[in-house]
Amino acid sequence: MANTLIRTDLIAILVLLLAISLSKTQHSCLVLANDRGIASGGASGRAFGSKKDSNRAVDCREISSRSQCLQSNKCRWCRSDAIDDMCFSSYEAWRLPQQVFSCD
Repeated sequence: MANTLIRTDLIAILVLLLAISLSKTQHSCLVLANDRGIASGGASGRAFGSKKDSNRAVDCREISSRSQCLQSNKCRWCRSDAIDDMCFSSYEAWRLPQQVFSCD
């Protein structure tokens, strides 16, 4: 009887931890999607990429020059000896390996 209660409690805790982990992962994906202008807007129903949206997300990866990249406060220009220099969103630049990239 005691083993059954312990097992039930353990399963409940594991399910709770899994649910928390999935919700955090889903939130991270939404943040990344918002950085790229993929997700649709809230109550207005407009897409983030619409011209009427004053907080329009900039697709940093579409920017090919350092000067244009640095003009946006949401983008970082990252240099690399291994691959071509590129413009990334601030969130993406933060996650790049420091051994490969150096970001402004």
